[in-house]
Amino acid sequence: MDLLKLDPMARKMRTHIDAFYKALQENNSSSARSNINEIMKYADYLAKDVESIVHKAEQMTGINDIYAGGVPVQSFNHIEKVHEPSDSVLPGTIRTNRIGNIMRKHSNRSL
Repeated sequence: MDLLKLDPMARKMRTHIDAFYKALQENNSSSARSNINEIMKYADYLAKDVESIVHKAEQMTGINDIYAGGVPVQSFNHIEKVHEPSDSVLPGTIRTNRIGNIMRKHSNRSL
């Protein structure tokens, strides 16, 4: 579960909790009320986020999650080299010549 992304929201709620305790010590009812409202708001946001994270973690992977409509999807895992490897080229040099089926010359008849 990726709970670390909730840390900023939890820190904001912690700030309002500390302000609520300070308002209680100073006997300031309006500040205590506003801080408790903010605490409830942040707690609600955090509860929804934690619930969605737990739901995603518990979700089972089915056939439609792996395949599109139950049919296997074509995978493009091959990599075509754009130029022939050579030791005579300095490191970091960007070569402009391209080779392979993708960059071959096309005639008007084959288009």
